[in-house]
Amino acid sequence: MLAASSAENSLMHRLDVRSKMLGFLVIIILTFLFQNPLYQLAIISGTVFLALAINIPLRKITGLIIPLLPIVISIILLTGFSYSPQHFVHLSNRKILFYLFPGKHIGATVGGFLMGTTFLLRIWSLLIASSILTFTTSLEDFTQFFQWLKVPAEVSMILTTAMRFIPTLDKKRSLILEAQMARGMNLHGKGIRGSIRSYVPIMIPLFINSIIMANSLSMAMLNRGYGLSQAWTVQPKKAIAARDLWAVTVIILLSFLALFVRFKLRFGLL
Repeated sequence: MLAASSAENSLMHRLDVRSKMLGFLVIIILTFLFQNPLYQLAIISGTVFLALAINIPLRKITGLIIPLLPIVISIILLTGFSYSPQHFVHLSNRKILFYLFPGKHIGATVGGFLMGTTFLLRIWSLLIASSILTFTTSLEDFTQFFQWLKVPAEVSMILTTAMRFIPTLDKKRSLILEAQMARGMNLHGKGIRGSIRSYVPIMIPLFINSIIMANSLSMAMLNRGYGLSQAWTVQPKKAIAARDLWAVTVIILLSFLALFVRFKLRFGLL
């Protein structure tokens, strides 16, 4: 209980939603700014440090990363063969390690594998950053942010409802998976078709449950008179605190530093 309360009172939790959205946007820009995986590793290290600082469970982080390993390995192999040597700036990255077919056809370049590693780290850093944002921001704050952006109330309702249902659907997925495994379901089918077929008994009940949940939600909204009046309740605007000004200043300075390193010093290229 003490750990939970201290985590909820962390600086990230107390920041204004606009400051956190700006930081999330900057992380997205930084991940696509650099091609070198060393710079991507620095970005993902920063996101992991923030995740540990606000006490996000390590199981949650590994649960996001491990299921994507087969996909990202395929991406690394694909980029290794799909990027030509002329695509890279540095000569060391133009080196061809081996050829897929005899006669020097379809060569695997060093830069191609490094680019695939960059894609891998980009996906992981964005996943961790989005987890930090949703873990430290309430749905009421997201609603206020959408109101600040002048998003229509109907669209804001759809977005916040979708975010509210994500953890519910994840719990239902876990329950369905445990129930199907108790019935002797095999998740390790042979080949791609076997893997897809093994997940059909999970996806079909999950889709049915999501439809039932959506129908129950629509009936509850109709019973409460949703849409009867065009007047919407507007949340009071929060004032920007001093900690938000400091956070925004640090974020902007880091952004200018990254732009200087990338475009002036021309670092981070392959």
